[in-house]
Amino acid sequence: MNKNVSLKFIEEYDINMVEETVQSIIDGLNFSNVIKPKMKVLLKPCLPMSESPDKATSTHPVVVRALANVLSKMGAQCIIAESPYGKFSTKNLEDVYLNTGMLEVNNLTKCELNTDLRTHTFETPKGVMSKNLTLLQIVNEVDAIINIGKVKLDNQLGYFGACANLFGLVPGDMKTQMLNRFETAKDFNNCILDIYDVLKDKIVLNVLDGIVSLEAGNTQRMLSCIGVAENIFSLDAAMVDVLGLGYKNTILRQARERGMFEFDKSYKLIHERIEKFVVLDYAVLEYNENTKLHTDTSAQKRYYKRIQCRPTIPQNKCKGCGICSKICPTGAILMKYDKNGELFAEIDYKKCILCKKCHTACPYQLVDMITPLGYKKFDKAINKYNQEKGE
Repeated sequence: MNKNVSLKFIEEYDINMVEETVQSIIDGLNFSNVIKPKMKVLLKPCLPMSESPDKATSTHPVVVRALANVLSKMGAQCIIAESPYGKFSTKNLEDVYLNTGMLEVNNLTKCELNTDLRTHTFETPKGVMSKNLTLLQIVNEVDAIINIGKVKLDNQLGYFGACANLFGLVPGDMKTQMLNRFETAKDFNNCILDIYDVLKDKIVLNVLDGIVSLEAGNTQRMLSCIGVAENIFSLDAAMVDVLGLGYKNTILRQARERGMFEFDKSYKLIHERIEKFVVLDYAVLEYNENTKLHTDTSAQKRYYKRIQCRPTIPQNKCKGCGICSKICPTGAILMKYDKNGELFAEIDYKKCILCKKCHTACPYQLVDMITPLGYKKFDKAINKYNQEKGE
């Protein structure tokens, strides 16, 4: 894949300036050959919550509007899609579109807003954190995806750029369920890479809004930069160099371990030189891949039991054959002895990726899937919606 990265200097969210900049970048990347007339293109901005663009937590609407205008001139049919944190509902989604400025983009361009809550479950045979992923159905119905992230540092997850923006395609309530299973930032990064592996053939362009970014502590910082690249890892690598973070302290480390990214062949800059953007005093975090995402408090454990679907092996019925332990891809099932010296299988849920191999492999059919009431309610609501909409 083309590893060219374009970084352009721009100091304000002026629609004419941003659109001119986006047009010049796309021309420089020869991207016009990728988009064909009448192609359905999903624009995926970063819209984690219902906050004003002035807070700098989301992709600025001017950047999305500029892209929509440029793509419309190329004949594309653009659709903005996101699933913010919180309740997975039309009301929450509409509030987010309104307060982040996306409704205004919809009114000023030919770009549509996705309000379809249908989901689709993808198999992820190479997945590290899960063997299947539930994402918005809209990703199945478009020809291409343009990923429009925001440059910021998350207090727990560290650098949050182009790759991490893909987490927004996970249905809102399900984000909490997934994060509840993750023990460290490394787990989250591997989940993002699982999502990327599902969508990589449809992601044709990645954009990072760094005109105004968020330093550590949610402090706004002008970077005066828009970054664009076809290769998602090349773009993140260039922005990590701008911020002086080092690849080893970001998702790029896990990408390298999985053969998706090479440190020494990461990107080639076109247009501006990177020295024009590098900041030496950017407020960063004490971060590494083993940063804990949460503590195992009693409240967190109660939440896990209430909401998290998971396999279970009854100790008093287990025959101790060890088949489930041998077949588990992550080593989450350990064989132990009880007080009578009998072998039984025990699951370490921090390592479990819900692949269900133990459930299907048990010759005695003793491995059950626990579906707590909270999970059942969410799953039932999603299934009902999908059926009503004709999924």
